[in-house]
Order: sequence, then structure tokens, then C-alpha cells
Amino acid sequence: MTFGGQQILIIDDSKEDIGFLQAILSGDYSIVAATSGAGALDICAFGKITPSVILLDVSMPDMDGYQTCQAIKALPGFEQVEVIFVSANDSLDEKRKGYEAGGNDYLSKPVNRDEILQKVKLAVLRKQAREDSESQSKMALDTAMTAIMDASEQSNVIHFLRQSFSCQSVEELAQSIVDTCDNFGLLNTVQIRTDWQAITKSSGNNPSPLEIEMLTSLQQIGRIYQRGQRLILNFGNISQLIKNLPDDEAKCGRLRDHLALILEGAESRLKALNAVDEMKSVMEGTNDALSEMATKQANQKRQNVKIMDEMIEEIQVGLFDYGLTEEQEKVLLGMVERYSEKVFSAYEEGLQLEDSMAVISSSLKRAIKQFFQSAES
Repeated sequence: MTFGGQQILIIDDSKEDIGFLQAILSGDYSIVAATSGAGALDICAFGKITPSVILLDVSMPDMDGYQTCQAIKALPGFEQVEVIFVSANDSLDEKRKGYEAGGNDYLSKPVNRDEILQKVKLAVLRKQAREDSESQSKMALDTAMTAIMDASEQSNVIHFLRQSFSCQSVEELAQSIVDTCDNFGLLNTVQIRTDWQAITKSSGNNPSPLEIEMLTSLQQIGRIYQRGQRLILNFGNISQLIKNLPDDEAKCGRLRDHLALILEGAESRLKALNAVDEMKSVMEGTNDALSEMATKQANQKRQNVKIMDEMIEEIQVGLFDYGLTEEQEKVLLGMVERYSEKVFSAYEEGLQLEDSMAVISSSLKRAIKQFFQSAES
């Protein structure tokens, strides 16, 4: 196995020892060397290399290996670099000093070729495993944070859908959409159109004339249209302008889905509100028609009775002027009496019909009241 992409930094004041180590390792690794602790710090601090493993001589003038190790480990990004001390002194006390200075392993001089290859290989593998673990941890954290954010966003959508059922007017529904999108941190303007009005609501303040014109003129642009950070959505008679979509494409995609679901729910509620208004109009119109019919029928009955009374009175008064025999008078009065009974029978039926219409009108009023109480709840 080769590790050509991995850099090894050799720090030793002996050029001969550097050359020996370089000869062993150069076939598998990229080698950089420094002959002093100060030189090694300069290489690391100024970003010239980021080594995977450092082979560090202990005995050096000015700054020994332990001091050099501590100084390098104090540099940002070098806290976890693998350090293998190389020393002619392999006493327990020396190894303890190396561990306390931040070292990861210890090689004794004279160096054995196979041993150094094995130790360097293990150090590189440890570094790779640590980086993989950190990467996986970061991915897991990012995934968890995304899930948390998505759950929070979905909760906001569910809250809107529940709240929309209690909206009793188009204006209230439009404001609820704006408030829900404000919770996403989105500046937005919403327009809802009905047969008799157009309601427009906006984040924070009144919508500008240009925004109203855009929403009105771009109804046919499609359901979802995005240009940069601006997004226009058209769902039936509801249009929405989003002014500050995030640059994060994943979040942007989630928000588009949430916004579409919100407007689908709002469109359904708008249809329900329109149906309620239409039903109210039909019920109230029917009730008014019944009331008008009852009034006209009562007037007609009173007029018929009056006409009948006048006719009977006129016949009785004029009998003496017609020169009829007594028998003819009886026949005529009998005829009047029979038809009077029919008229009054019809009158009684009219009274019963009036009572039935009153019952229907009363039932309709109760139905209207119950209907709107149910719609409001």
C-alpha cells in the first residue's frame, strides 16, 4: 500500500539521519524536511505544508523535540497531527516526556527500516480514521440539524393548516398566510382574489403598488416561478411573492415544497369560504322569497274576503230592485251561500298554507343559523 498523497515532515538537526529516513519513506510518501524546531514551525505556521505525520528528533540545539512538538501542536489545525519521536534514549522517563509533550509514538535509534515503515503506516491510518470519523460525525450532525429544521418547518405548516379552518374571512386567511411565511423568515406578499374584491397583505407593512401590480399581472406565469431570490406562486385565486429565498439550495427546495402545501391548503379554505357565502346568499334569498310570498298571500286573502262581503251586501240590498219572485230570491241567495262557503273553504286552506309557509320559514332560519355556527367552528 502506498500513501503518495500523504506528507511526512522530518525534523532532525542531522542531515545524515534525514537522508536515511527519506530514503526509507520517499517511495510511499511525500517528504519535507527541517533541520531545526524553528524551521519546522516556519513551515507549518505559514501554511507551506500540512503533514500527516511528523518524525521528530528529540535532541536538537536551541529547541529540543519536546518543545518543538508542543509549539507545533499549539498551531491552529495541528492539534491532532501524528508525532513520532525519534531518539537514541528509549528510557521510560523519555517516553513519558514524549507523551506529555503530545507525542503519539516513539522510535529508538538506530532506526529499523521495517519498524519505521510500520509505525508511519499506522500513524497515517489513525489520521485517516480520525478524519473519516470527524467527517461522518459532521455529516450526522448536519443530517440531524436538517431533520430538526425540517420538523420545525413542517410543524409551522401543520399549524397553518389547522388555523386556516378557523379563518372566517378572505382577509383573515390572507393574513394567516403572511404570518406563517414570516415564521420561516420570508418577506412575502399575498393576494387573494374573489368575484367582488382582491385582498392583498404583506410582511410588516402595506404592500407597494408595484407588488400589487406584479401579483395581478403575473397570474398566468405558472404555479411556481423563481428568479434568483424571488419566487412567485399561483394557486387558483391565490398568488404569493417571496422576496428573500435563501441561497442554500436544499433549504430553498424544502421551503418551496412547504409554501406549495400552504397555498394548496389556503386554496381549499378559500373555496369553502366562497361556498359558505354562496349558501348564505341562497338561504337568505329563499327566506326573503318565502316571506314575500306569505305577505302577498295574506293580502290576497283579505282582498278576496272583502270582495265577497261586498258582493253579498250588494245582492241583499238590490234584491228588492230586481223584481224577483220569492222563489227566485231563495234560489239566488242559496247560490250565493254555496259559493260563499267555497270561498271561505279556500280561505281556510290558505290559512293552513300560510301556517305551513311560516313553519318552513322558521325551519330555514334555524338551518341558516346552525349552518353558520358550524362553519365558524
